[in-house]
Amino acid sequence: MTATTPDEHAERIRALDEAWMAAAARRDLDAMMSIYAEDARELLPDMHPLTGRDVIRAFYRRLIDRFPRFAHEFTPEEITVAESGELAVVQGTYRFTPDTLGAEEVQVGKFVGVWRRRAGDWQLQVNISNGSPTNPDSP
Repeated sequence: MTATTPDEHAERIRALDEAWMAAAARRDLDAMMSIYAEDARELLPDMHPLTGRDVIRAFYRRLIDRFPRFAHEFTPEEITVAESGELAVVQGTYRFTPDTLGAEEVQVGKFVGVWRRRAGDWQLQVNISNGSPTNPDSP
């Protein structure tokens, strides 16, 4: 991918995010892992950091085994691309349903992802997410 403008870079990152969600829906671990840098980190709520693509893969393998009907959606709300075109920050929200047959158990939250452009394409380097308050009146 040879994007030259910030908007083109942002669209490529959006496309990679959408491809990850489609891969997760198919339970395709190889496609899910394709967006991650080899040394990527996932910083998930109430968990120790997951460091490295292999560790992240093992986490998602366990998630798929434990919740075969999960649904994971996220919405990038803002993508900021550095002038150099080598770094981007994505902010957005997510919705995780462990079992689509029991959709009342939904986790919602927000995330920040740091993407790096390497070898001509974007890779997710660091992703941090945290839950949103269950009380809508919370600040």
